[in-house]
Amino acid sequence: MSVPEISPAYEVVSDGAATPIEFTFRGKRFRIHAVLSRWCEAGGWWNRVSDGIYRPDDGARALWTVEAAPIGALNTFQLERDEITGSWIVKQV
Repeated sequence: MSVPEISPAYEVVSDGAATPIEFTFRGKRFRIHAVLSRWCEAGGWWNRVSDGIYRPDDGARALWTVEAAPIGALNTFQLERDEITGSWIVKQV
């Protein structure tokens, strides 16, 4: 099994509701053709369980697995958005 290549997304275009529709990866512009899955992960939940104190920087993330392509063949990527900062990470899978 190969390790996914991870790259910070310098530009992700969303539809206004935080759903990504285009992104840049390794200098190329990709258009999302299909969302294969979408889910949220709550980071640091164990901190809230152990002491009951909510921390807004607990690392919550929204993730999408998508098929996207520049001109050419489709590729599969995972896009991850930090729920606190709004920053994006792109992983080729």
